[in-house]
Amino acid sequence: GSFDFIKPTIDLYGALGNSKKMAYRINSTFEKANSFRDKVHHERIYYNPSFVYEVSKKTSLLIEGDYLKENRTADFGIGAINYTLPNVPRSNFIGVDWGYNNVEQATITSTLTHTIDSNWQIKAVYATQSFKQDLFSAARPNANSQAVKVDGTWIRGLQKSATNEAYQIGQVDLTGNFKTGHIKHQLLFGADMDQYATKSTAFNTTLFNNQSSNASIRNKNIYDTITILNPIQKRNDIPDLTAARITNTPIFRYGIYLQDLIHLTQNFKALVGIRFSNQENKMAIVDTIGKGKGAIKSYTTNAWSPKLGLVYQPIKTMSIFTSYTNNFSPNTGTDINNTALMPSIIHQYELGVKNDVWKGLVSVNFTAYRIINSNFAQTVIPAPASNPLARELAGEVTSDGFEMDIMSKSMHGFSIIAGYSYNDARYTKSNIYSVGDRLRYNPMHTANGSIYYQFSDQTTFKGLNAGIGFYYVGERVAGRNTSLLNPNYLLMKVPNYTLFDCSIGYQQPQYSIRCKIANLSNVLSYNVHDDNSVNPIAPRQFSISFTQFF
Repeated sequence: GSFDFIKPTIDLYGALGNSKKMAYRINSTFEKANSFRDKVHHERIYYNPSFVYEVSKKTSLLIEGDYLKENRTADFGIGAINYTLPNVPRSNFIGVDWGYNNVEQATITSTLTHTIDSNWQIKAVYATQSFKQDLFSAARPNANSQAVKVDGTWIRGLQKSATNEAYQIGQVDLTGNFKTGHIKHQLLFGADMDQYATKSTAFNTTLFNNQSSNASIRNKNIYDTITILNPIQKRNDIPDLTAARITNTPIFRYGIYLQDLIHLTQNFKALVGIRFSNQENKMAIVDTIGKGKGAIKSYTTNAWSPKLGLVYQPIKTMSIFTSYTNNFSPNTGTDINNTALMPSIIHQYELGVKNDVWKGLVSVNFTAYRIINSNFAQTVIPAPASNPLARELAGEVTSDGFEMDIMSKSMHGFSIIAGYSYNDARYTKSNIYSVGDRLRYNPMHTANGSIYYQFSDQTTFKGLNAGIGFYYVGERVAGRNTSLLNPNYLLMKVPNYTLFDCSIGYQQPQYSIRCKIANLSNVLSYNVHDDNSVNPIAPRQFSISFTQFF
């Protein structure tokens, strides 16, 4: 595809030898590409093997592996000038040439399922995962106390962090069907237990210039100075940043839950559930390199989480539903002191309708919702260069919205999918940000649609198919929300955009081929994250894929 994109994929599956009880599947991909962004490239490898063993007629064992390794140029966009989008080519790269953001993740999951009888089943799951991230790059634009000046001049600093996380979880579920009189029940009873062990390393970002002949930059996080309007690398050496602080944070959590789907009548169902969760953030050990070790005291939180849902089916083709759920949600990551974040309580209310029309050929769905997050976890703005992935609990955030979607089955070769979403997310209680402010980066309006046509087997063009689609993203806000400590912070508007894609394909029993053009009209807009990291969307690009079946 465009920008030297290649992605070979292999998917092998079958029985092990002549066995009728053991089978395997191996899915693997390799991906490599440059970018429309100058000097940006990435390489990714992924493996997903699985093995299933039918121990007996009632018992089966499934073992799955998942491995991902990705090396990517650290790229935080084109920057912003005084909370406005700069008029520069989307290819402008203002990071350091040698910057990297490398991720490696490995997961092993085993699932043992035993059928007790025709109504009852028990399932046990154990999974373990390791995650590593290594980031070293220029600091994000407008971070590091160095704002981009009106003329585009930017004093670049550096940022570096390393994270190692070990995670494991065990879960047991008992499911069953039974009746009390004429009322049918589908019961779920279970328990789970998991633990995190996170090692976060913060690095010294103000010492690498201490041997410089320029006394003005000693003990300061200053790498060089460029202009984001026409970035030219003035320095290419890779400073040796030493570790400043290593924090080991263990978290232990367990939960017990009970849920019952009750068929009250032929047209009316109720879902009732309850969960108890307990999370212990154990004592974190902080090793301040060269200055000794300290500790962050442990604390425990717990919560009861109810769940209630009602479904009414007035006619066979229509369902009306409403639900309330309360979730005890652990937050990943650490704050600026590498302390693990406390969990959040999330309340979610839903009301919706599902409707099949035209004899089931078209499905029309509508859902309205309110989601209240008691303590929303987000990236710290601005994040310290010594801990650029730091997060904070920003207070209560409420999201009000609704979603609509239409999906058709094939009608005379045509299939249609369309959807619209409205979401208004704002701070509703906060000791940091102004109540009523919109949540950054979150569009209020999104929409999508596609038309797909498959030529009939009775025509000359048998096997040929084609489609066209669009994706709309509404106006968003970026920049920095006004805070109590920083009342002069400003938000900046990011314009809406619509992307059109088209594709054409040809399929036969032995092979298939597909060509696709993305961003057909070559629209320019931006995705914004992490303060003023402004990332242009990809320009028009093409891809071609070929699949061989054996």
